[in-house]
Amino acid sequence: MTEPFSARLKSSTATIHDEVEHTNFMVDLMEGRLNADAYALLLKQYEVIYDALEQKSREFATDPIFVPFHNAGLCRYDRILADLRELGGGALPVTRSAEAYAAHLSGLTRPEQVIAHHYTRYLGDLSGGQAIGALMGRHYGLPASALTIWDFTEIGKTKPYKDDYRLRLNEIAGTGGDEQIVIDETMTAFKLNGELLAELTATTERPTATVA
Repeated sequence: MTEPFSARLKSSTATIHDEVEHTNFMVDLMEGRLNADAYALLLKQYEVIYDALEQKSREFATDPIFVPFHNAGLCRYDRILADLRELGGGALPVTRSAEAYAAHLSGLTRPEQVIAHHYTRYLGDLSGGQAIGALMGRHYGLPASALTIWDFTEIGKTKPYKDDYRLRLNEIAGTGGDEQIVIDETMTAFKLNGELLAELTATTERPTATVA
């Protein structure tokens, strides 16, 4: 039996995905060794990244290859702005890697490329992102009002949505899309994420006091 594309995409990018997930900054943040300011700094990088991704998504909103994936309920940019206001992080710096990531997104020319970044960001938010939201509240005492980026109630239950999303991935070739472009660009997406987290690792100092 031929492996469905969603499974092939996951297996093809599994190694780099794992490497990015275990970047020191993300591990330290998730294990409570940083602080709320470090989380706000990450969110500030997401501000420019999601802005670029969502502008590009709207640009391709009527493209027949991208149409099955476009869903305004996934958009995070306005929520990120609201969370940053709550956290007082609006004036935080944007890293060079985040600027490069956003510039790359703005330069995408194929719907398959947009799908790759859409998949990397939003399916990640619907999966591991849910743990990030819970742990930021637990480790750093952040209220739900500062964590709305992880609230996807607008699209319903996350598991059925993710299952349906994977079925849509399996139909990319049927809509005229090039699966290899999606794989290649997903690798690029993880690489850009890794570069961002590596820069945050280098610029974020661990607090001397242990976070409860």
